[in-house]
Amino acid sequence: MIDTWLNWIFQQHIPFMLGSGNFSTSQVAKVIGSEDEEGTSYSVQFHIVDMDALMHWHKNNASIFQKNCAAEFGNQVSFFTTVLEIIDK
Repeated sequence: MIDTWLNWIFQQHIPFMLGSGNFSTSQVAKVIGSEDEEGTSYSVQFHIVDMDALMHWHKNNASIFQKNCAAEFGNQVSFFTTVLEIIDK
């Protein structure tokens, strides 16, 4: 299941997100220590120019992503969105 999900992320999800023109880069990371919980957790992060671009993406593409993910994995995969602000010193 994990290999199928990772393949989907790299072959379909990331190109879909970057293809929207709202995101500049992507990053996928495994959450260390999550193996003790139910399943393995991953973080898929995208850099965005500004909040207006994020709101535009949510308005026009978020439901498409949710439908694509549900069609591919049903309730085997859960996801949520978190907005992070990068702090550079």
